Amino acid sequence: MSAFTSQIRHRPWLAQVSVLAVLMGALLALALKTQDRVRTEQIPNVLPSRLARAYVELRDDNNALRRQVSDYSKRLQKYQQEAGSESERSKLLAEDLRKAQVLAGMTPVTGPGVVVTLRDSARGRTKPADLSEADWYQLRNEFIIHDRDIRDVVNELKASGAEAVAVNDQRVIANTPIRCVGPVVYVNNLPTSGSPVRITAIGDADALLSGLLMAEGVLDGFKVVDPAMVKVDKVATVLIPAFNGDTRLRFAKVASDAKAEEAMRASENAAKTGDSVITGSNPDARGVQGR
Repeated sequence: MSAFTSQIRHRPWLAQVSVLAVLMGALLALALKTQDRVRTEQIPNVLPSRLARAYVELRDDNNALRRQVSDYSKRLQKYQQEAGSESERSKLLAEDLRKAQVLAGMTPVTGPGVVVTLRDSARGRTKPADLSEADWYQLRNEFIIHDRDIRDVVNELKASGAEAVAVNDQRVIANTPIRCVGPVVYVNNLPTSGSPVRITAIGDADALLSGLLMAEGVLDGFKVVDPAMVKVDKVATVLIPAFNGDTRLRFAKVASDAKAEEAMRASENAAKTGDSVITGSNPDARGVQGR
């Protein structure tokens, strides 16, 4: 057994160090050989060219992204402007919708106006001794508030510019029926509470009051029978509830644009005919009126 073998047996790490030393020497020799080959054969170094190409590609990509960002910014600005215009249009549409809801009676409203109170006369409670039953029935009928009295007041209020009307807290809309069923007056097909009947209206209070109190107007008949049957109050604020009945349409449909235009022309012609009746410029219309 040699001395070297004996040393390895007593020092096992020595073999490992020797193997590592051999490997490191081989790697060093290979590196030196490669370096010498690069110098002698002028093998090009490809790393700088690759970096240059990568730089160019990244620069082009960056420029393309910048163009996209600029394009998106312009489009965003355009959308914001359109959104602003759409918001303004939405506000106008919402305002028109609110007005339509008020006029249609679909929303509660408050404002200045008048309150008209109609009540049966106390004079109709006792029959005079000198009257027959038939005459007393006719006379007593004048002491009672009828559906026609309520309709006349409502129509006069509308003609005087009322923007909302209610009868005993029943909102009056375009197709509100006011009629008697036996001794009871129905509004919106609901019975009123009887006498008194309270009619509220929102609008120019002075104009409404003037329309109601004009000479030979709707309230003049009550003054003859019994002035206590009617009372009119001008109020600073009155609340009128929304219509709460059925609003379904079974037969009416929205007309086409052509039909709507035709109906508008017919309405305008009717208005002109009405004007000619008032001014007396249409003899035929006066003849119809006189018949």
